[in-house]
Amino acid sequence: MSLMSALWTSYSGLQVSQLATDIIANNIANTDNPIYTRQRVDISSRFSLHTSPGDVGTGAQVDQIIRVHDEFVYGRYRDASEKLEYEGLMDKILTEISKFFPDIDEVGIQRDLIAYFDGWQKLSGNPSESAQKIVLAEAAKNLGGGLQDVRKKLTETQKQLDIELVSMVAEINQLASEIAEINYKIRQTEASRYDHANQLRDQRDNLELQLQKISGAQIIKTGLQTMTKTDSNVADYDENYQIMLGGFSIVSDSSFHPITASKADNAAGAQHAVFFQQRDGSTIDISKDITSGKIGAILDLRGRFFNYDTGEPEDGLLQNYKDQLDIFARGVIQSTNQIYAESARSSMTSDKIGDLVGLTAREAKGSPIAQLKDKLNNRVQAGDIVLTAYNMNGSRIQPDIVVTIDPKQMSLSDVADAINAELDARGLDGEARVEGGQLGLVTGTKAGGTELGALLLAEDHTLITSALGMTGVQPLEVVDALEIPFTISNGSFTVGVYNNNGDLIAKREIIIDQKSSNPLYSTLNGIAAQINMPYVDDNRDNDMKNDVDNLVYAQFSGNRFQIDVQDQNGGLFFNIVDNGTGFAGAIGLNKFFDGTGAKNIDLNSTLKADPSRIEAFDLPVVGNNEIANKMQQLQYQNVNFFNLKGEVKSETIMGRYKYVAGVVAEDTSSTKMSLETASAIYSSIGTEFDSISKVNVDEELTNLIRFQAGYSANARVISTIQLMLDTLLSLKL
Repeated sequence: MSLMSALWTSYSGLQVSQLATDIIANNIANTDNPIYTRQRVDISSRFSLHTSPGDVGTGAQVDQIIRVHDEFVYGRYRDASEKLEYEGLMDKILTEISKFFPDIDEVGIQRDLIAYFDGWQKLSGNPSESAQKIVLAEAAKNLGGGLQDVRKKLTETQKQLDIELVSMVAEINQLASEIAEINYKIRQTEASRYDHANQLRDQRDNLELQLQKISGAQIIKTGLQTMTKTDSNVADYDENYQIMLGGFSIVSDSSFHPITASKADNAAGAQHAVFFQQRDGSTIDISKDITSGKIGAILDLRGRFFNYDTGEPEDGLLQNYKDQLDIFARGVIQSTNQIYAESARSSMTSDKIGDLVGLTAREAKGSPIAQLKDKLNNRVQAGDIVLTAYNMNGSRIQPDIVVTIDPKQMSLSDVADAINAELDARGLDGEARVEGGQLGLVTGTKAGGTELGALLLAEDHTLITSALGMTGVQPLEVVDALEIPFTISNGSFTVGVYNNNGDLIAKREIIIDQKSSNPLYSTLNGIAAQINMPYVDDNRDNDMKNDVDNLVYAQFSGNRFQIDVQDQNGGLFFNIVDNGTGFAGAIGLNKFFDGTGAKNIDLNSTLKADPSRIEAFDLPVVGNNEIANKMQQLQYQNVNFFNLKGEVKSETIMGRYKYVAGVVAEDTSSTKMSLETASAIYSSIGTEFDSISKVNVDEELTNLIRFQAGYSANARVISTIQLMLDTLLSLKL
C-alpha cells in the first residue's frame, strides 16, 4: 500500500459523490415532469487488496443508475387509471342522455303525454268541434315528434361514439407501434446487465398508461428484477414484454400487430367493429372481448353486435334505451289504433304485410318454377301442398286435397291446373288462379258444384308460398314474428255491422289461434274466410241473408288485409271490437297513429293532412263520443307492452314511460357512484405510486447534503494526502 493508492481510493469517493450529486440535480430538475421516475445510484465497494494482516479496500464505485419504480404498484395505478377513464366516459355520456328524459311534468315526453290525453278529453266534451280536433292533432304530432327526437339523439350519440372509436383505434396503433420501437431501443441499450435505459422506460411507462386508459389492454412483463439493496420499492427491468388486447397480442417485445376499425359485415351499413389483423391479412372481430378502458365504455354504451337487417346494435345501454322507447311507442300505437278501429267505417285497409314476389304472365305460365329461383325468396322443392276445404257452415270437408309439385317440370300455371284438376275430380265449387304472379284460391266459380265456404292452403312442403311471398297463407305466428312490428295474441275480435242510426244489424266473433293446425284460425286468409263464411246465422233468426257475410267482405290481397261494406251506398258501417288479440291495431286497420316505434311514430298521414277527419265516435250518430272517452281512459288502463322477444308486461302508458326514464336515471346514478369509487381508488393508488416514484424535493435535498458532506470529506482526505506527499518529497536523504 502507498499514499498513491490512498489518493485513488479517495478519488473514487469523489467520483461517486459527484455522480450521485448529478443524479440528485437531475431529479430536482424533473420535479414537475409528470412522466419522470426518480433515480438512485447503486453504490458498492471496489475490489480489495489482499495484504497481511488483512484486505484493504480501494474505494467505492457506482454499479448502476436505477429508477425507483415498482412495476406491481404501477400496474395497479394503470388499472385504476383505466377504470377511471371507463367510468368517466360512462358518466359523461349518461349525464347527457339523462337530460333527454326530464323527471318533471312540465317538459319532455311526460308533458306531451299529458297534453295528448287532455286533447281527447276536450274532444269528448264536444266531439264534432273542429278546433278541438286541430288541438288533438297537434298534441298527437308533438307526442310523436318528441319520441322521434329523443330516439334520434340517442342514435346521434351512438354515431358520435362510433367516430370516436375509429379515432381511438388509430391512436392505439400509434401507441403500440411506438412501444414496440422503444422496446427495441431498450434491448439495445440494456445489452449489459448494469446498463439501464431509464429515460426510455419512462417514455414507455407513459405510453403504456395512455394505451391502457384507452383500450384496457393487458400489459404483461416477466423476469422483473427487484433491488432491495438499493431501494425496497424497485421492481423493474423486465426480460419479456407483451401487450394483449381482446385476447390477441398487439405488441410482443419489439414486434407490433395492428388492429383495425371496420364496418361490420352488414348490408344495412352498421357502425364500426374492432378487428385484430393477423399475419396473413385476415381479421378477427375482437369487439366482444374489449370490456374496459375508454373503448370498453364506448362499446358498452354504443353496442357490440349488430342486427343484420336494421344495421343497429343489438346490445349496449344506448340501444337498450332506444329499444325501450320503441317498446313504449309500439304499445301506445297499437293500443290507440285498437281503440280507433272501433270507430265505425265503411272500409278499412291494413298496412302492407310482407313483400310480394311478382312474376310476369309469361314467367308464371311458361317457365318451370325451378328456373325462376333468382326471382324468388327461396328455392322451391319437390313435394306436396295440402288444401283444406270448408262447407258453408265452416266445417272441414274431408279428406284434404293433396297436390304434388315438381318445380323442375311445372310452371306456376301448371300448379294451378293441378289444383283445379283435383277440385274438379271432387266436384268442389272452387278454383286456383294465377293473378299478378301470385297463386290464389277462390270459391263460388262453378255452377252445380259442391258449395264451398272457404278453400285454404293448410300445408306447404314445397316452400312455394314463402318463395312467392304469399303472406296470407303462411302461419300467422311466422308472419307476426317477421312481417308485423306489433304482436298479435290468441283470442277473438268481433266484427259488428250497423245502420246509419247506430243500430246493430249483425256481429260475428272471429277466432285467432296462431298455433292451430287449422288455417281457418291461424292464417290471414283464414281470418278473412271466417268473416266471409256463408250460412253462419249471426243473428240466430234462421235468415241467412242478413248476416255479416252478406253485408261486408274481407280479403287479403296485394299483401294488405281489407274489409269493405258490400253496398257502399246502403248507409251501413262496421267496426272491430277486440277481445284480447290486438289484431286491428297490429295490422293497422283504421289507424290513428302511423309508425312502428319511436323512430317513426306520427299522427296518421290522412288525419295529419285534415284533422277534421278525426272521429270521436264508435257509431256515426250525432253526439256519440265513445272513442274519445275510451282514449282518455286509456291513460289509466294497463296496456300490453311487448319486448323484442315477444314477452309482455302490462302497465299504464305513463307508468311505462316513467319506467323507461327511471332506467336511464338509475343507470346514471349507478355510474356516478362507480365513478366516485374509481376516483377514490385512483387517488389512493396514485398517492402510493407518487410516494415511490415521484421526486420528493425535501428528500433530494437531504441526500444532496449527505453526498456533499461525502464529497467534502473525500476532498479533505485528498488534501491531507497531498500534504503528506509534499512532506515526503521535501525530505533530503
